[in-house]
Amino acid sequence: MDITAHSSSMEENNSIQLKNTSPMPTIPLLPTQLVVTTIVNSIESLGFTNIAGVFSGEQAESRQEANIKVSTKKFYTQGLKNLEQQDLHGAIKNFTATININPQFAPAYNDRGVARYKLGYKQSAIADLTTAIELNPYRAKYYSNRGFMLTRLKDYTAAIADYTSALLLNPNLTQAYFNRGAIRLQMQNSLAALADFESAIRLDRDFAKAYFNRGVTRYKLREVQGAFEDFQKAAGLFKQQGRIDSYQEAVSKIPKLWY
Repeated sequence: MDITAHSSSMEENNSIQLKNTSPMPTIPLLPTQLVVTTIVNSIESLGFTNIAGVFSGEQAESRQEANIKVSTKKFYTQGLKNLEQQDLHGAIKNFTATININPQFAPAYNDRGVARYKLGYKQSAIADLTTAIELNPYRAKYYSNRGFMLTRLKDYTAAIADYTSALLLNPNLTQAYFNRGAIRLQMQNSLAALADFESAIRLDRDFAKAYFNRGVTRYKLREVQGAFEDFQKAAGLFKQQGRIDSYQEAVSKIPKLWY
């Protein structure tokens, strides 16, 4: 019987093997699932809400700090624009300039890591995310991004640890639950995977892939009726969303449940 799961793969045409099953079909993740800072949000995060106020107190030191902030803003914002325009080399250049000016600025490491990952530089991308985490261990997206990358390197234990850290910081990350659940399903930890898919569905009632993977998990746990209901739900959502290939895949699973 061929009951396979939608994976949390990070690249098109790549899949992670389930033990004793055929390869999992993949639905490529959108670039937004590697989380970068938006240009609007970056201005506030850099502390530019009241730049004039910097010149009070010790004048020379304050001017130097202000100049660093202005330069950081200039290169970092340009790097974000490059990233939005898919000018990845330009983004890396500007994020590196940002880091040279302000080596303690964690978002630049995160976003340079995203650009490097998209260019295929996976190890240097992970190194950037690790630095971002060391500088600011309280940002969930840094852990989530690194977990995303570690999954493609098949370091599943480390990826699960990163998704768990992200969820401790922000328990409303739907995709993090789904991605962790997909890894756990691949590692044959069906009960933990089931809990993750249920959490993802609780946060997003229209998450078709989560219903599909919960159906796969329920089938593995011999909950055939539950699997049937999940595949039906996934098929309906895929159809509503215009994802016909995924709809047909979900429908095809239903008659196989009782073989």
